[in-house]
Amino acid sequence: MFAKFNYNPSNAFYCSELNQHFTLGNKIYSEHKKEVQDCLSEYITEDGIINGTALKEHWFSVSKKDIFISHSHKDINKVIAFSGWLKENFGLESFIDSCSWGYCDDLLNKIDKKYCYKPKTRTYDYKLRNYTTSHVHMMLSTALTEMINNTECIIFFNTPNSIIMSDELKKINKKEKTISPWIYHELSISTMLQISLPKRRSFLQERYDQGYSFSHSDLKIGYDVSEQIKSMIMLSDEILKKWKDEHDNKKHALDELYKLLGV
Repeated sequence: MFAKFNYNPSNAFYCSELNQHFTLGNKIYSEHKKEVQDCLSEYITEDGIINGTALKEHWFSVSKKDIFISHSHKDINKVIAFSGWLKENFGLESFIDSCSWGYCDDLLNKIDKKYCYKPKTRTYDYKLRNYTTSHVHMMLSTALTEMINNTECIIFFNTPNSIIMSDELKKINKKEKTISPWIYHELSISTMLQISLPKRRSFLQERYDQGYSFSHSDLKIGYDVSEQIKSMIMLSDEILKKWKDEHDNKKHALDELYKLLGV
């Protein structure tokens, strides 16, 4: 991972720019969803066996992605359209995280019905269900961490669906909180991973060779989401529009974005 962005999308930009790319985005999302499901179902199976090592190794067979998009499931249609916009304008592939945690919930439901349900009492075994949930979620957390580490950047789709603003200490300090454990995990991990330059030779490498310091890569770890978000670069609709308008097919799209933001 090299860069991390905090994006607050507007409805106006979605309607004028992103929405028209929903069909392409949905096609990509469907293919991606099947790819992820095939991977996870092979190593987190309904027979009760969870092969964590094999899952981690096989996860890299999921095709190469440029951008990891962290989002609320309530924003899935907008995120799908956004992924189509990125593909259509820049040829960039996105990893939409809900493909993973959404399917894991379905898989857990199947496992629990088979191994944890007690027909006589019509209840689930509490200890067994905790066991299956902890293992499946641990494997998925590991896989998502690997994916974030191996994509070039992460974009947090920051909307009221993903972040809840709350006032603490008599409204003196405003805190940004999420009720999604997956968003919390992804944002937290993004502050802990080592920043690595893209392997391609680009203006970033040239700046690095000249002793330029990438200030946004400073490690910032906090227990509340507001701290994780502070370590991300703000991404606006205006920047995205300018990125699209000034895009040169001869240059790598992400290099252009970094340059626009002064990364």
